[in-house]
Amino acid sequence: MKCIIVRKTLFGLCLLSASLNSIQAQDLNNTEVPADVAELSTINIQGHEQNTPKISTQKLLKVPGAGGDPLKAIEALPGVVLGGFGPFSIPAIRGSSPDDNIFITDFVPVGYVFHNDGFSTYNENLVEDFQLKAGAWGPKYNNAMGSVMDTTLRDPYHEDITSILDVSLFRVGGMIEGAVGDDSAFYASYRESLLQFYVENIVDEEELSFTEVPKNSDYQLKYHWQVDGSSNLRLLATGARDSVGIEFGPESKDLQHEPDLAGGLNAEAFYHNQAILYDTVIAGGTSTIVAFSHIENDQSFSVGSLIDVKATAFEYRLKNHYQTPLKNGDTLHYGLDSNSTNIKYDVTGKDIPCSDEFETCQPASLGLDFTTLDDITVNSTYVFTNYEWLATPFLEVSLGLGSSYNDFTHDITVQPRISSRYELNSQWKLNAAVGRHTQFHRDIRFIDKEVGTPDLKIPNSDHYVLGFEYTQGNSLSAKLESYYKKINDLVISNPAYDKVNNPDVDRYLNEVSGKAYGLELLINKNLTDKWYGWLSVAYSKTKRTNELTGTSFNYELDRPWIVNLVASYQYSPKTTIGWKWRYQSGALITPISGSNPVDSLGELVDLNVDVLGEKDGNDNDIGDGIPDNLADVHLYAPINGAINSKRLPASHRLDFRIDYESTATATYYFEIVNLYNQQNVSGYDYDETYDTKEDVVSLPTLFNFGMKLTF
Repeated sequence: MKCIIVRKTLFGLCLLSASLNSIQAQDLNNTEVPADVAELSTINIQGHEQNTPKISTQKLLKVPGAGGDPLKAIEALPGVVLGGFGPFSIPAIRGSSPDDNIFITDFVPVGYVFHNDGFSTYNENLVEDFQLKAGAWGPKYNNAMGSVMDTTLRDPYHEDITSILDVSLFRVGGMIEGAVGDDSAFYASYRESLLQFYVENIVDEEELSFTEVPKNSDYQLKYHWQVDGSSNLRLLATGARDSVGIEFGPESKDLQHEPDLAGGLNAEAFYHNQAILYDTVIAGGTSTIVAFSHIENDQSFSVGSLIDVKATAFEYRLKNHYQTPLKNGDTLHYGLDSNSTNIKYDVTGKDIPCSDEFETCQPASLGLDFTTLDDITVNSTYVFTNYEWLATPFLEVSLGLGSSYNDFTHDITVQPRISSRYELNSQWKLNAAVGRHTQFHRDIRFIDKEVGTPDLKIPNSDHYVLGFEYTQGNSLSAKLESYYKKINDLVISNPAYDKVNNPDVDRYLNEVSGKAYGLELLINKNLTDKWYGWLSVAYSKTKRTNELTGTSFNYELDRPWIVNLVASYQYSPKTTIGWKWRYQSGALITPISGSNPVDSLGELVDLNVDVLGEKDGNDNDIGDGIPDNLADVHLYAPINGAINSKRLPASHRLDFRIDYESTATATYYFEIVNLYNQQNVSGYDYDETYDTKEDVVSLPTLFNFGMKLTF
């Protein structure tokens, strides 16, 4: 638990962002009627709507270091940067913030998809398809500027009742599924982490101890009824729960830097999602899918006397999409997404108006006390249309338009999307796409009536994508893609605001812009002579500009070079051996050159005054040299350099995995994470006065063992 992790949550009502992430969230799994037999499909790494190549879900299930979790394995895909450790391991895609993604499961949004141990909230036995859409995606998706992460859970098998037991050193889970009639089937899955049984052995109790060890659980339920040959009804329920309690020890650097951390950290979050989905084919061959869903998000979080958050959100959603084939061979897509979200929150703590993504902030302990509570309802609607035009036998063009409205900020957005695909020959294809994307504010602190500016504009970005694809039969595929992204109306604090002396000006302003550009290469080799794997290489640059000062700087998650090499060898019909090597440019930090002693009001304390009121070193000084006002020092405020102006050393790591299928009903795996025990530097730990520092390194070599048994 590093200071930066604590600070990122302190400065806002960040836990509320998950509640608002789903406002206007928009997605569409293919509206064609799903096939009866559900098998593992493919992972689509898409820069825009129609891109390939594809990496199978089966391959991601076996990526070393991912523990059999296909979503955790997306780090091995091009240009994916994880925004932190554990619950902060949310992917950042192509220069956007980790908060700029949306997460969709089976056509409807979910609360969150990563647990506090970094694993996803999905049972890997149920993941049929996962699509990572990295830029300029089609208009059926909305409310995201970073990426769309669309997961499809397979339908239950219409077979005899079976049970599966999954056990590893990290997690235990079980599921049951099977037919309940000639045309209906179900499954139910539940999993729980085992982190609580050994995590205390890897922490220094002088730094921190657990009042509640980190633990989490999740569940997935699905009932599938084949109403007739062209219609299906599905009942879905998913959910997850995470909790942790921490007490900071006497030698905790976090406690020295933020004295108001005393009292520790306590956090609990859960969501419950239910949905009814009906799909059918109507007159003229039009296929449609309609969903009614409800989700409850509950978040509670407290850190000493710095902040105490209690928040609950209830969302009700109607989502209806259509796909109409035209006589000339073209296709028309259209639909709507209407939702109503009620958010109740009660927050107390210390407030320092600051957006720590784009500016250096004072220690939170110097903030002024505040309280805010509200009960708000946000109604929003999104509509879209998309025309897929087969211009020639070799050229496909997609022309799309989306529009959204919400009654909180009263923003009406217009979001054009255009993409094209030209077949140069049977092996080479040229793709291009451009689109405008918007999203509702992720951090409700910025628009809260007490500590924010409610009339802020919502952020938006323009995406441009150009790429080539190459395929050679079923054994080799490659994609080279370039992109440019312009981001507008990001939020920063107003330097003119002063709660005491100038409280009438806006606290926050839409005065940060950004840009990101890069080149990504993915080469995917299918199994040939027992080998398969892929190589991804990404080069990128990400900048932010403070429009108030005209200052440009690297975004905190800027990683110019990211290389992944994944290889798997079929040693025998029952045994597969795999490796994953990852190289990544070092993280950016804001250098600290020292500190200033300050009192609880943030005023500088002069430590040159001794007990007699004389200046130390004066010829007439007869004091003992001990500053008489040392007790007035509340903390030492760091002297920060230019934001994100120093880069840590590059990191690299090798993971190993072996899978063994002893029978059709029993499989086992063994993993070694960080095989050669590379000590990657992830940050610095400073002493109380910021005079000395030591490296913070990544975890050492870890071992994991798991098995799956089917009954």
